[in-house]
Amino acid sequence: MREELIAQLNAWHEADEYEEIVSRIKEVPTPLIDEELAVHLGRALNNLGRYREALKWFNKAADQGKKDPLWHFRVGYAHYYLDEYDQAIKAFKKANKLDPEDQDTLEFLEWSRSEKAALAAADEESEDAEEAAEADSASDASSDADSDAAKETKH
Repeated sequence: MREELIAQLNAWHEADEYEEIVSRIKEVPTPLIDEELAVHLGRALNNLGRYREALKWFNKAADQGKKDPLWHFRVGYAHYYLDEYDQAIKAFKKANKLDPEDQDTLEFLEWSRSEKAALAAADEESEDAEEAAEADSASDASSDADSDAAKETKH
């Protein structure tokens, strides 16, 4: 029966029927969802864009996943799409260490690093603009005070 379930989950995955996978696994009482089913569920949730929920299930399989490059890739994938680039980079680096030939991992690692750098640059640009606005505001206040003082001396 177990083998049939896993075969059905894999068939649904190949057919992009991720909701079927989620529905079928969620019929299993939560305490009985083992690491293998948790990974199937996490993979389906990732494919449905439900990344936070996917991470919950991947974490249930963390012991099994420590030496599995695909597990680390899937965790990195979820973090990437949650815009959590530091965590994504960490997961993709581990996946790459375990399987240096995987091109998808290398691509997502590069994208994660690029997104992190772009965010850092945008944050720096935003801070610079904020500092410039504060300086302008202080300059305007100083000019207003000087103008007020000049008006008072004319009267």
